[in-house]
Amino acid sequence: MGSRENPYPLRSIYLNPIDSCNLKCRHCWLSPAHTPAGGPDTGQSLGAEPAISPASMKKVISQAKPLGLNTIKLTGGEPCLRKDILDLIGLFHDEGLTIDIETNGTLIDGAMARKLAQYRVRCVSVSLDGAKERTHDRFRGLEGAFRRAVRGIISLREWGLNTQIIMSLSRLNRGELDDMVDLASKLGVQSLKVNPVLPIGRGLDMHTRREILTIDEILDTASRVRGGFPGRSGIAIDFCIPIAFQSLKEIMEGNHSECAILNILGIVENGDISFCGIQRVEKDLVMGNIHRDRLDEIWNHHPLLTYMREAIPDQLKGICKRCFFRKTCLGSCIACTYHLSKSLTEPYWFCQEAYRIGRFPETRYIH
Repeated sequence: MGSRENPYPLRSIYLNPIDSCNLKCRHCWLSPAHTPAGGPDTGQSLGAEPAISPASMKKVISQAKPLGLNTIKLTGGEPCLRKDILDLIGLFHDEGLTIDIETNGTLIDGAMARKLAQYRVRCVSVSLDGAKERTHDRFRGLEGAFRRAVRGIISLREWGLNTQIIMSLSRLNRGELDDMVDLASKLGVQSLKVNPVLPIGRGLDMHTRREILTIDEILDTASRVRGGFPGRSGIAIDFCIPIAFQSLKEIMEGNHSECAILNILGIVENGDISFCGIQRVEKDLVMGNIHRDRLDEIWNHHPLLTYMREAIPDQLKGICKRCFFRKTCLGSCIACTYHLSKSLTEPYWFCQEAYRIGRFPETRYIH
């Protein structure tokens, strides 16, 4: 079935090419294995033999392109730990795909940045969770992480790459948001993405320790960000909360985050297929494996995808069922919802709690 005939084209693959990370981030929802190899003080690659090879990905791409594939996002673990990561990126470039990368930045140097520029990577998003070295290193679990991440950002910008900083916001670093805007401006990045830490994976432990911001704190911070940072050099700031809480100006300008859950597939390091990377922590959502199943068969016929297309957004529950933006938002983060409730159609926890405490905008839902 070609993409023109399919009302649900497969636009993007989220690829987790390795199950290890050289940092020990306190909020990570996928909780990859920690490896000291390639740590901030060594800059070396892990060198493990990957289960997903460039040849296997070439086969996947040949099956996915007729479905509409145009984008690959590399995410973690830490993708730069792979010895052959540039071979993979080169393959995606040669296949004419748009490439986005999420990384902790600690393993990026000038030589790697030059190759990423050569392969025309669209955006490299680097995690930076504190404007101060001590804050970031504490968050990321390894001394020296801040220093090497900043060096990575500088290398990316020197080679002209579109670079974004992602800040995972919690009670531990909320007080450094203004300074982070200043740092992002100083480093010359194009945008700053602020993601409130979710109560999922290790983030659930942070929630238990009351390190995650409350709904009130998140919404109040979002309102302050929306008001801008007077006197500071302007960079694009994307504060990630569901679209129902965004201003009309942000919505009209397209400055809001959406998860295109019905147009993506995720592939993790052993070849398992689901949506985003949730199959690493929710094994019952695995729909197949690239080493034994055809991706196009899964996309067109798997019962889980059939159910999702019937249920999202029409069968969403709670406040999501009543929200005017349900057909755009699609329940915000279905992976998080499933992790918390074992259901694909329960209301998104943030929105439901905001409604319970009276912070869900009355103009955005049907009474």
